[in-house]
Amino acid sequence: MITRTGAVCGGAALAAGVVTLFVAGISAVSTAAALVGVVLLAGGQLIQSGRLVDLASASLFLALLVAALQGATTTTVLVAGGATVLAWTFAHAAMDLYADLGTAPGTPVELTHVAGTTGLVGGSVVVTTLLFQLDVPALSPLALASVVLGAIALTAALRR
Repeated sequence: MITRTGAVCGGAALAAGVVTLFVAGISAVSTAAALVGVVLLAGGQLIQSGRLVDLASASLFLALLVAALQGATTTTVLVAGGATVLAWTFAHAAMDLYADLGTAPGTPVELTHVAGTTGLVGGSVVVTTLLFQLDVPALSPLALASVVLGAIALTAALRR
């Protein structure tokens, strides 16, 4: 049984960091950057340092960039990017929950946060991967501007 508030999110952050390590680690440089990121992520959570977590996430992102520059597939880059975002989000959530709740039971809240955020980011990665697989003809600049304007108008209408 988990007794420390933030442990679920912290564990999910480390798991997401490890996913980035395994997915983006296609060369010695990207593997080293991802490994440094995971170690810094664990250290940042142990000492409750948001700056260290940010540095860890930057290191994970560097691993993803190096992998992309060395020819990683689109799917690899998107999965590593999603895992990096999840690692950063969950690590900060773990620290914030611990700061707010202390030792109060927070496991249901954390499980809900982890499931919802993973579903949202995972869904975005899947949709983006599928869009990259489609062979869509190029849009004219006017058509693209119309789509963007329509999205802005729809967002503005939904906010009312």
